[in-house]
Amino acid sequence: MSDKKVFISVGDPSGDMHGANLMKEVLKRDPGVKFYGLGIHRMHDAGLHCMHAMDDHAIMWASTLVKIPTLWQVYRDCKRFFEEERPRLAVLIDYAGFNIYLARAAHKRGVPVIYYVCPQLWAHGSWRIKKLRRVIKKMLLVYPFEEEFYADSGIPFKYVGHPLFDELEKREQNNDLVNRLKAEKGECLISILPGSREQEIAKLLPLFLGATEGIRKKLPQAHFIISCHHARNFDLVAAIANRFGFSNDIVVGNLPEVIEASTVCLTSSGTVTLEVAAHLTPMVVVYRITPLAYFIAKPYIETPFLCLVNKVAGEHLVPESLMYRDDRQWIVDRVSGLVLDKDRRRRVVEGLTRVKAAMGGAGASAFAAEEVLNVINSGV
Repeated sequence: MSDKKVFISVGDPSGDMHGANLMKEVLKRDPGVKFYGLGIHRMHDAGLHCMHAMDDHAIMWASTLVKIPTLWQVYRDCKRFFEEERPRLAVLIDYAGFNIYLARAAHKRGVPVIYYVCPQLWAHGSWRIKKLRRVIKKMLLVYPFEEEFYADSGIPFKYVGHPLFDELEKREQNNDLVNRLKAEKGECLISILPGSREQEIAKLLPLFLGATEGIRKKLPQAHFIISCHHARNFDLVAAIANRFGFSNDIVVGNLPEVIEASTVCLTSSGTVTLEVAAHLTPMVVVYRITPLAYFIAKPYIETPFLCLVNKVAGEHLVPESLMYRDDRQWIVDRVSGLVLDKDRRRRVVEGLTRVKAAMGGAGASAFAAEEVLNVINSGV
C-alpha cells in the first residue's frame, strides 16, 4: 500500500464542495498526501488527480438507466485503481447509490473505507446496515440524530458535524445584493430553489412556477425569484422560466443572498434546506417522485420526515411533501400560510433557531481530516 495515496469519491456539487474542504484540511496537516478519484471542479482545484469528472453523473438514482454503461466503466476503473495502486484509504462522500458499490470493491481488495456524509439508512434501507458493517472501517456522521441510529449498528462512527457550516462560515454575504433584491422585489419575496441536478430541476421548476398564479391570488403583493445554482444549469432553468413568464427573474449563484432576502423559500429537499434554516428563513419543501417510484418506495420509508430540517427538529416544523402528482394547491396553501399566519411564521423561525443551534458550527472538515490521517498513520 502507498502510505500517502488516498482514493476519494463524490457524485454531485455538494459532495465536491465537502470533498474539497476535506482535502484542504488534510493537506494542511500533511502536504504529502496524494488524492486520486472522482470529483468535480472544486476538488480538482484542491489538488485531486481526477480519474473521472463527476459533473455529468449527478443524477437521481431512480432514472439512471441511460447512464449505466458510463457508470459501469467508472466503477471498473476504480476497481482497477484499488488493485493496481493499493491506496492507503478510500474516502466516500455521500452519493450512496454508487459509493456503496465502491465500498464493497475497496474492502474486497484490502483498502479500508471511511464513509463521510453517510447513506441515509435512517430514512430507508436500515436493513443495509449489516452489509455496510462488513465493508466500512468508520463512518463520519454529520447529523446529531445519527449517533442514536448507529449506536447499535456495530459500525465504528464519529460525529463530526455538517461540513456545510464550514462553507457558510467562510462566505461573506453581499448585503448590497440582499438590499437590492428587497428593494426591487418588495417585502414579500418568494424564492424558488429547484435544486442543482438537471432531472430535479426539470421535475420541480415547472411545478413550482405553476403554483405562482395561485400564490398571487392569495398574496397579490408577492414577487418571485428563481435561484439557478450554477451557470451550467442556466439554459434549462431559463427555458422553463420563459414558459411561465419568469425569464427576467433568474439569479445565477448568490444563493445565500437570495435566501436572506426571501420571505419564504419554496425549495427542493436535501442539504439546501439546512442552508435555508441557517438563515432562519421559513420554507416549503417538496420532493417530486413518479407515481410508480412512490408506490414502490413507500413501504420502505422508515422516517416520518422527508426534510432534514424536520428530522433534526424532531417535528413537522416546516411543510414538506413527497409529491407523486402535481398538487399545486398544496404548495399555494403552504407558501401563503407562512406569510399570512404570523403566529405560524414566528413558531417556524423559533424552531429554525433551535435547528441551527443543534447542528453546531464550523469544524466538520477539520474533524474529518483528523480521522482520515489517523487511518493513514495507523498503518492498517
